[in-house]
Amino acid sequence: MLGPLLLLAAAASPAPAATSVVLRTAATHPMKYHLSLPEGWTAEKTWPVAVVIPDASRDFEANITAFVKARGALPYILVAPHVVTSGGANYRLSDTYRYSDADWKRVTSDGDWRFDDDGIAAVLADVRKDYGGEEKVFLTGWEAGGHTIWAYTFRHPDRLRASAPVSPNWKGRWVGNADWSTSPARAALPVKILFCDRSKAEHPEGWDAWLGQSKEAMEVAAAHGFRTVTLVTLPGRAHGPLAEDVIAFFEVVRGARRAGP
Repeated sequence: MLGPLLLLAAAASPAPAATSVVLRTAATHPMKYHLSLPEGWTAEKTWPVAVVIPDASRDFEANITAFVKARGALPYILVAPHVVTSGGANYRLSDTYRYSDADWKRVTSDGDWRFDDDGIAAVLADVRKDYGGEEKVFLTGWEAGGHTIWAYTFRHPDRLRASAPVSPNWKGRWVGNADWSTSPARAALPVKILFCDRSKAEHPEGWDAWLGQSKEAMEVAAAHGFRTVTLVTLPGRAHGPLAEDVIAFFEVVRGARRAGP
């Protein structure tokens, strides 16, 4: 069942009310996405965009809702594309997807990564055209969402302002030897891995896996020219998307806030 904040709407519908969460379909691709506009949104300005990817539960609405709360009065357009690369092989069993049989045939035909890569591009084109989203976007995802955002970060650093993997998985999915970007943007792209310190006690096996995989991702990123990948463990944080900490990091990158830990 759809959550109480979800409003079904077509891509050509009028702009949603600020801070509401709506469901859209990209104009040129089957990808669905949740969208939330900031307080004070108008069509006369451009706005920073934050793309948020959930864990393997794929609860896209709940995840973006956490970021709506963390955003408060800040000016981010929040976007939650319904990606298929953020987890294991049984993803089609998830009842959070709203894809038709024809859409799933497109996923099979394209392959998981191409579907997501083309779909995210189509979603962000809509956000720029319809809502004044900035060209380069902020990106975050947690746990199994790391599979998606690492691949997107390593393939498309030129499309990003910053990337914030949170307790992420990394197993090299969707990034072959020929897929790494050679854009000069990769050297200075801010990439900050955030860890929830309470995960160490609550999910000890997961903690070891996430930390080991993150260190491996940092090593391989450095070998491919990504020079500003850092890792920080945040005290007192429970396992989750760390929406407030992610937004705070994005604000530092925007120059609106001084750096913290």
